[in-house]
Amino acid sequence: IRGGKLMITYTRKNDAGKYVCVGTNMVGERESEVAELTVLERPSFVKRPSNLAVTVDDSAEFKCEARGDPVPTVRWRKDDGELPKARYEIRDDHTLKIRKVMAGDMGSYTCVAENMVGKAEASATLTVQGKNVSLCIALAYS
Repeated sequence: IRGGKLMITYTRKNDAGKYVCVGTNMVGERESEVAELTVLERPSFVKRPSNLAVTVDDSAEFKCEARGDPVPTVRWRKDDGELPKARYEIRDDHTLKIRKVMAGDMGSYTCVAENMVGKAEASATLTVQGKNVSLCIALAYS
């Protein structure tokens, strides 16, 4: 850009580094101070959770892997906000495991990845199958 300004559009990680402005004319050359460019990345998903259908009393596992710079924090939520009390575990790889699935666990589960640059969400649905679930649904519609 005119006036000695540098503009980098659609920055990428490999644009990060040290930059120097060099001005030249017929009498010589001068360099500016070094300017360092750091490129941060909004969270994005390497692995998104997939929809699951499980039987009552089985376990369900939703996988989620996010990247970004700085490294995003990852958390889970259920559509009503509450994860199944005392029956869920979030592993080091951010996998959400729900033990002894019940009919009330049906719904949408969302993986939320967040860092100082932004936030990303990915959701999957848990469907619970079994005779007890059919009975609960039938009673709910009676």
